[in-house]
Amino acid sequence: MTPLARSMAALRWEQPDRVPVVPQNSTMAVALAGYDMIECSHDGRKLALAMLACREKFGYDGHFMGPDAAILAEALGCPVEYRPDNPPALTGHVLERLEDVDKLKPLDPSKDGRLPQWLKAVETLVAKEGDRVLVIGRADQCGFTLAALLRGMEQFLLDISLGEKPELVHKLIAFCNQCHIELARAMKRAGAHVTTCGDAFGGPDIVGPPIFNEYVLPYEKEATRAIQEEIGLPYSIHICGRTDAIHDQWVETGAAAFEIDHRTDIKRLRSISLGKTALIGNLDTEMLARGTPAEVENACRDLFQVMLPQSGFILSSGCSMLSSTKPENLAAMVAAARRYGVYPRA
Repeated sequence: MTPLARSMAALRWEQPDRVPVVPQNSTMAVALAGYDMIECSHDGRKLALAMLACREKFGYDGHFMGPDAAILAEALGCPVEYRPDNPPALTGHVLERLEDVDKLKPLDPSKDGRLPQWLKAVETLVAKEGDRVLVIGRADQCGFTLAALLRGMEQFLLDISLGEKPELVHKLIAFCNQCHIELARAMKRAGAHVTTCGDAFGGPDIVGPPIFNEYVLPYEKEATRAIQEEIGLPYSIHICGRTDAIHDQWVETGAAAFEIDHRTDIKRLRSISLGKTALIGNLDTEMLARGTPAEVENACRDLFQVMLPQSGFILSSGCSMLSSTKPENLAAMVAAARRYGVYPRA
């Protein structure tokens, strides 16, 4: 099978020849190519070339394009610090009052901020090997998390806890969700096979299940519906940290896949999501950066014991891999999938 066919089979719950490997390694790829994140944040073609060189070297099955979690917030006005060894980071927020949501302008991914560079990176990846290799174009943050970035997380959570202007909170989240959906639409036009979001602030490490049910889940459901049914892309959702408390509700989104952090009880989530939502993950990024190939191999084998013989699994890191990740550990991921992740013939 081609890497693209293998990966799409896993997402569709069809049986591939082996477990596909799609690491979240944009930042690592940039470092290995001898670039820095500042130049690649502003040059989508250079970012894509770094990712292409990394995949050619290690032979995994797809690209996770989307190296930072600030690009939508920046495009909507938030200040950003650029760093050579790490992705861009927000240094402030843009909404001093909830009422200022009415001043926000609709997003245009073809013009705003660095978004055109992300689209150029996807277009370059697709042009070079999109006929045989999976290209995931990240559409940055989903509604709740993007709203928290625009308002400032502490103030946003205070807005919710005070409960004084819930209609404005929902208005802000809905606006942000639409921005995310518009970027997903642009990813489709750029040729991505799959799109994905981060919604880290909506997880149990930040908010409890009641807030998740009221302020997060409805917007993840809407994004899933719009992206999978209207736009026509498989959709994946990533929430950092331990997500066990929301697993039953999370599966209700209908998303094609979840990207799972290493702290999550993946065995329990697998039992809940089996046949419904594929899982992508969930190797510890600290282990990948500082561990040994033997430790990586053992962690992969443990995952395969949980996942196989069913489909619906892509081996990946639990979150974005560090620029300092050891190359031999990425090689160990690929080797483990080829050695231990083979499916029995029907």
